[in-house]
Amino acid sequence: MDEIERDPRGEPATERLNYTAYRLGRAFNRVAENIALAHGVTLSQFFVLQVLGEGVPLSNAGLARRTFVSAQAAHTVSNELIEVGLVERHDHPTNRRVRLVRLTEQGWDVLALCRHELRAHEVALVDALGDELGDSLVGILDRTAGILAGGYFGDDAAEAAAILKRTNSIRPRHIPSRLAAAHLRAARAEDPAD
Repeated sequence: MDEIERDPRGEPATERLNYTAYRLGRAFNRVAENIALAHGVTLSQFFVLQVLGEGVPLSNAGLARRTFVSAQAAHTVSNELIEVGLVERHDHPTNRRVRLVRLTEQGWDVLALCRHELRAHEVALVDALGDELGDSLVGILDRTAGILAGGYFGDDAAEAAAILKRTNSIRPRHIPSRLAAAHLRAARAEDPAD
């Protein structure tokens, strides 16, 4: 059988940080999902437990932002966790229209088991990478995410600017924040060519 010729313009995708970061994220998620499933929760549910495990009750909108999903998806996952007794809703202390979710004692117990196993995997990874790189890995990844503003994390002007540059008319999975949408409307009003 003849070999397939490679186009000389080609370059390995693994040389791109975005591809490698995605690959790393998939590997981390695979480990986390296996741990979560062993304790009766899905990966999406585990993300919610981890965020609520910071100890601060969140609204559905806040939970959606922190877990990188739509408000509808966050609501669905919250309801699943409420049904199995890992999360509960309660009133916001100052806003009667907002309901908050927080972990139940059972939720804290499941989260503790998952965290323990996840930390063991993280320690093994750090050990395999060696002291110099391993000790700084979390800091490097966190700083990189901050620099790239992956998901914009509140920078509405940057979000609006990125959306304006898109040439694909297919609706993106990411829905702009209200303030970013206002920036978009203002920018489009200034440039009627859009």
